[in-house]
Amino acid sequence: MILAGGIIFTTTQVYGMQQIMISNPSPPPPPPPSPSVFSGGVERRRTIRIRRSALLDAKLETLDRPSIKIAETLDEYIQAFTVLHDVYLASGYISAPAPYGFSFGLHHLLPKSCVFVFKSYLTVLSTMSYIPDTHRFGLPMDDLYKPELDSLRDAGRKVVELGSLATLPQRRMQNLIVFLAKAIFRYALSTKADDLCIMVNPKHVRFYESIFLFEPFGEERHYEKVNAPAVALRVNMQKIEPSLYEAYGNADFETDLHSFFVKMNSHVIDEDIRVENAEKNMPLESEIARKLFTSKPDLLKSLPDEQRIALESLYHKALYAGQRS
Repeated sequence: MILAGGIIFTTTQVYGMQQIMISNPSPPPPPPPSPSVFSGGVERRRTIRIRRSALLDAKLETLDRPSIKIAETLDEYIQAFTVLHDVYLASGYISAPAPYGFSFGLHHLLPKSCVFVFKSYLTVLSTMSYIPDTHRFGLPMDDLYKPELDSLRDAGRKVVELGSLATLPQRRMQNLIVFLAKAIFRYALSTKADDLCIMVNPKHVRFYESIFLFEPFGEERHYEKVNAPAVALRVNMQKIEPSLYEAYGNADFETDLHSFFVKMNSHVIDEDIRVENAEKNMPLESEIARKLFTSKPDLLKSLPDEQRIALESLYHKALYAGQRS
């Protein structure tokens, strides 16, 4: 158990990383707010200061044994994908309810993809996916931003896409995304990711740039899959720590994301675990894969031969166990 800046993280092993159990004793009174480090007009500084206020106040006392982990059970995956489905449906990103009531993408089936979940005991409240680039499957963002991504690949960089972010509507004011982002930040560092890329609706760009310090990566384009505009953003993991310090180094306790991301509970991986073994690299269990394939019976047929053959080989038992030849 590590007590750091008023937040307790208790960890247990999950996928070579850990499940993070969170509790929140009363923090010390914060010092007077520091002036914004961002340049620009008074209104912009005021807006950023307001949006950063109490970033770490997730009202954890209202949750039952809150924790963050990488999904590993069928129940966790279905809950995460149900939250995603319901939020996207309400936002108009999905035109009609899915037959099984949950949504996922092709890349969620890949061995290194991680579905991070924030839970209140057994209930998933929020989720975000971490999808490393692969030669055969690429990234979901390739649909709109392949030239930009190829520029990173050509430089030999390890690229990861963040996506499928959703939080239960009644929990959106609790800043759960900040805790998920911290877990993903530490995982990205531990697995030596070079770039974290994301597609967001233009109306959310300012939030990601001012709070999480994403930088512009691709111009606004229409994303047909969700029938909405998108903008590509990127974090260079080699530069993010000094950027966080510049932006937050003089911030008060409740808005200091530099300390929260970089210092507090920084030992996510146990010392006796080799870092190269900390990265998730295993296919879904057959029960989970079977459930997902059943919900999208035409998924394999829609893929290029190379991708279809790869998934059939990876999930042969889930797809064909019990079938007669």
